[in-house]
Amino acid sequence: MVFDVNDPTATEVIQTYLKCARETGQTIGLTSGAFDLIHFHHFLYFIRCRRECDILIVGVDSDELVREYKGDGRPIVYDSRRVVMVDALKPVTFAFIMNSLADFGAVAKITAPDVIFKSDAFLGQEDKIFGKEYAKRVKIIRDVIDHTSTTQILQEATKITAGKKS
Repeated sequence: MVFDVNDPTATEVIQTYLKCARETGQTIGLTSGAFDLIHFHHFLYFIRCRRECDILIVGVDSDELVREYKGDGRPIVYDSRRVVMVDALKPVTFAFIMNSLADFGAVAKITAPDVIFKSDAFLGQEDKIFGKEYAKRVKIIRDVIDHTSTTQILQEATKITAGKKS
């Protein structure tokens, strides 16, 4: 289910659902990212997160956040579409568009996750993770050795396209 972090009714529904889940011993995980041009390693990341929790909540960076981190040519896919695609993945229980890092902290406060998952980019910087004070723990999900990012896919696609124009 996609929810709006700024909609009090939606967050109340999420909180009620999570309260019931906790009463049955289920654990909650929270993560976030751009997830532009969904690829195999995004799936793998979600699967690895979900192995350590029963309910996985995913923040999808807004178009503005992606541009801030990745540059003017990104994202390739609009946030309204990325959040629906992420939400449709089997390991994901809930998804939301994250307009700021403060939104991630707000969702952490609302959901009180058992674990916040982050990628290698946060290795050694766990103290900088927004909302970590609301979670029982932080877990770094190490990148797989043959990691392929959207940036790498675009670089390869550009090489192929450039080769055809010659």
